[in-house]
Amino acid sequence: MHAWESIQKALEHVEDNLSQSHSPEELAKIAALSPFYFQRLFSRLVGKPVREYVKLRRLARASKSLGDRQSRILDGYRAGLRLWRP
Repeated sequence: MHAWESIQKALEHVEDNLSQSHSPEELAKIAALSPFYFQRLFSRLVGKPVREYVKLRRLARASKSLGDRQSRILDGYRAGLRLWRP
């Protein structure tokens, strides 16, 4: 498996499970890479560190749901923001 395929597996896992917590170590296991190499490769290929990427994807999902006039701020909370930690 090529390195970018390993990172793609981790990205798909994040997208499919955005409301869950994701540690770099857990994602490294999914990608079948060492945690150190996974984080370096992820940052190089994606352009952001793992935790920042996950945070931004959650914010994007919450922002999208809040763009709908029928949704409430609690919907953004349910979209994954509750798991965000600075």
